[in-house]
Amino acid sequence: MSPLRAPLIAFLFTLVFASSAAAFEIAEFKSGMAQNEIKTLLLANWNFDRVLEPSDDVILAYDNDPSIARRYQFRFCKGKLVGFEQDVRPSLKSLIITVGNYNQQYGQPNRVYSNTHVVSNGEKAVFALFWKNNLEYVGVKYIVLPNNEQMSLSFDSNNLCYSTPRM
Repeated sequence: MSPLRAPLIAFLFTLVFASSAAAFEIAEFKSGMAQNEIKTLLLANWNFDRVLEPSDDVILAYDNDPSIARRYQFRFCKGKLVGFEQDVRPSLKSLIITVGNYNQQYGQPNRVYSNTHVVSNGEKAVFALFWKNNLEYVGVKYIVLPNNEQMSLSFDSNNLCYSTPRM
């Protein structure tokens, strides 16, 4: 092996492990975890009223009482965790604090999305900001519906199943 090849291989090895270390970790959930491992942790440790798998690549965990505002959505690609979304209690104050914190931590947003859609009972207004953090996107979404408002925090790792950030 040439004298230059060994340091180059070591450098590339470091980059691979550094980039995987940059993936998201929320509570005990880490990107790359197996779908069955996430479901086991949810059932054992989180005491949600419902843990459902509405499709092959999504686990939804939530409480029946909407005033609790506790909902987690896990998205998978080929059985591995690549996306996580957590509802938070919606308020303008929460939105401003979250955006301020993310701006301080990640700089200015990489992507801003604002749109209005027609839904069955009126209009749905969506405002979302996304920050790039190495190989992932961190986002905050605020949705205004005719009868309520929703706010969520999202984390998406680059993957082969869908483009990021996910609206």
